[in-house]
Amino acid sequence: MNSGLTNTNRHSIGRSKAPHEAVFPDCLVKIKAYLRSLNTAEKKVAKYILEKPDNVLEMTISELATESSVSESTVFKMCRTLDFNGFRDFKITLARQYRGPESFPIADEPIKRTDSAESIAYKAFQFSIDALNSSLKTLDYAELERAYKALKDARRVLVISIGISRTTSIFAADKFSFFGIDAVAATDAHVQAMRASLLTVRDVLFAFSRSGDTRDTIEAVKIAKEKGATIIGVTNNLRSYFAKLLDIQLLVESKDSKFRWDVLASRIEHFCVVDAIYMMLAARSQKRASAHFDNIQHAAAIKQF
Repeated sequence: MNSGLTNTNRHSIGRSKAPHEAVFPDCLVKIKAYLRSLNTAEKKVAKYILEKPDNVLEMTISELATESSVSESTVFKMCRTLDFNGFRDFKITLARQYRGPESFPIADEPIKRTDSAESIAYKAFQFSIDALNSSLKTLDYAELERAYKALKDARRVLVISIGISRTTSIFAADKFSFFGIDAVAATDAHVQAMRASLLTVRDVLFAFSRSGDTRDTIEAVKIAKEKGATIIGVTNNLRSYFAKLLDIQLLVESKDSKFRWDVLASRIEHFCVVDAIYMMLAARSQKRASAHFDNIQHAAAIKQF
């Protein structure tokens, strides 16, 4: 189940296969993706870098530590967490990618009561677009490939999530089923645990946990792991306990702000990961995909006038 790749190697492979480079520097996107999983001191450094990247380019590690009110070792550890060899390596990468303030996306603005329909629509769309662009740069494509192979060969797939993420697991189970995979979604904590206990080494548990801290999801994952099932997880927190339990880690980024905690706004990248895997399955096994698609179309046709 384990590819033997280190996190560093997996991320470097993922970056090398990304088809396009966004303007926003990769290293800053990575900081944003890891921000929720950093400790308090490391977050001080990360937030300073995100707010003043141009200043950081001229700083020594000692100066950055002083400005962030932390120790030099904290700066070093944060850089290592991001898979850089140290602060010097991070700064070289930032200098190579950074093109000045004008290259940054427009800062997220809060939605105001006085905003027009056009303004609110723009902010809503742009918010999700930014999250998807960031996820394309944090997603590990080697891990995505492993997820595809595990699902393709699975006897059956149990997809789980809790709370607001429940529609994500339903969507995923439906998509996998459309390819002919025996997939079912479970959104109730008790049902998740019971179904997980029935999995075997030939099965896959596909779990969603944005925070990586959801107790019910973690408990179901542990049960499935004891049964030998392959565990695939989509999360925004690679340093969480949930992520550490995964055989295949799919890291994405989503944003938090007022009114943005609902399903689409904070989880659109989760839907897109599922869609990408489905398209990999369909494109590489077109005969199988077409046969199931024709059956589905025929069954749906009788429901229409």
